[in-house]
Amino acid sequence: MDIREHILDLAKKVKGKIILPESFDARVLKAAEMLTKNAIASVVLPAENVEEVKKIAFSAGIDLDGIEIIKIDRALLNENRIQEFVSARARKGMTEQEALDTLNKPLYFSMMYLKGGKCDACISGAVYDTADVLRASFYVIGTAEGIKLVSSYFLMVPPENHPIVKEPVIFTDCAVNPDPNAFGLKDIVVSTVENFKKLFPGKRANVAMLSFSTKGSASNRILSKVIEATELVRTHFAGHDDVNIDGELQFDASVIPSVSKIKTHDSAVAGNANILVFPDLNAGNIGYKIAERFGCFQALGPIIQGLALPVSDLSRGSSAEDIYLIAAIMLLK
Repeated sequence: MDIREHILDLAKKVKGKIILPESFDARVLKAAEMLTKNAIASVVLPAENVEEVKKIAFSAGIDLDGIEIIKIDRALLNENRIQEFVSARARKGMTEQEALDTLNKPLYFSMMYLKGGKCDACISGAVYDTADVLRASFYVIGTAEGIKLVSSYFLMVPPENHPIVKEPVIFTDCAVNPDPNAFGLKDIVVSTVENFKKLFPGKRANVAMLSFSTKGSASNRILSKVIEATELVRTHFAGHDDVNIDGELQFDASVIPSVSKIKTHDSAVAGNANILVFPDLNAGNIGYKIAERFGCFQALGPIIQGLALPVSDLSRGSSAEDIYLIAAIMLLK
């Protein structure tokens, strides 16, 4: 599978619109050019200074033809959504003027532009750090219905001719939650399965709840969280024939058929997992970086999930190509 072309083809069918609040960064402007020229999505660039954006693009040899550049102005936002935001911030001690001034910031303006239904996704994080992006997301967008925990996933793309993995897999949560409890892990899986289905329509999700133990091969109090979460997820997806859940499973039993036959019996997931759920952020962050650096996987993400609307948190080391692909992923429905 050429995952890049697969994602772009799916996104192109959506015919969506993306807002990119970091219009002062040449990588973001290059991604905007690519999205527009390749007809992946229409693009909106909010700017405090429109002429400055044009200068940055000119200096970098970037063509902004066909891209909508707008000067940040609260008059462009939905008034009802503005008042909801002002009221919510007032309950946290912010004055009305402070709340309104916050909406003049590119990140908050862009989130509110999305909240008002004027675009389909907000792609940020190339410059703003994770704390900034998540704070704005919580304040403006909020969490999806039925989800209490915002999380993230990485789409892990194996190198060509990898001896074990032939198609992309998902690692979660590797960027947001330090130590989710069992109910938090359940929310992480629910959000991840939803995104898996967007990325791979018609494909069965095989979810491995990872641990240092496989099916009781060890006994320790920290395993109880994974075992409880596994049952919560199974209950949630009861009756869903396109989702298999198993745990607790060691990593090798999850992805290597020969190992799974030794360590497990009658598991639809073991040896065939395509969603790998880590028990905490230590394991997840270390795991994806080992796969990326030692295993030569391409790690696309972190991609934020669990919000009511699509918002990205890019790595600050993202290239224009990374931003381009993440933007396409965020459009998938």
